[in-house]
Amino acid sequence: MLKIGNTLTIEKTILPSETANTIGSGSLEVFSTPMLIAFMENIAYNLVENDLDKGDTTVGIHIDAKHLRANLVGDTIVGTATITEIDGKKITFDIIVRYNDNIVGTAIHSRFIVNSDKFLSKLNR
Repeated sequence: MLKIGNTLTIEKTILPSETANTIGSGSLEVFSTPMLIAFMENIAYNLVENDLDKGDTTVGIHIDAKHLRANLVGDTIVGTATITEIDGKKITFDIIVRYNDNIVGTAIHSRFIVNSDKFLSKLNR
């Protein structure tokens, strides 16, 4: 059941394919900001996906993220998403990602509940 305060924590180990140099967002072999944001969105998505009606999913509609600390390939980071607001079909999350005791990144993220078939049918051209 979707409710304010629900949380999910996920661990991930940073892969070579996720560095700034590899994806083209920078020149260093460190965890890239785009991949950090993808990880944050993934936690929020997984937090609510099993509580939705059959045929529904969520799509990201906004993220305000800060990448505060660099990480190397092989580091294991831990992210936690918490539902902070539910406004009709809009769900807002606070997300924090840590490496050991250090904060790697934070975000406020919003997702919108959609019916998968209806959503995709509007995109057909």
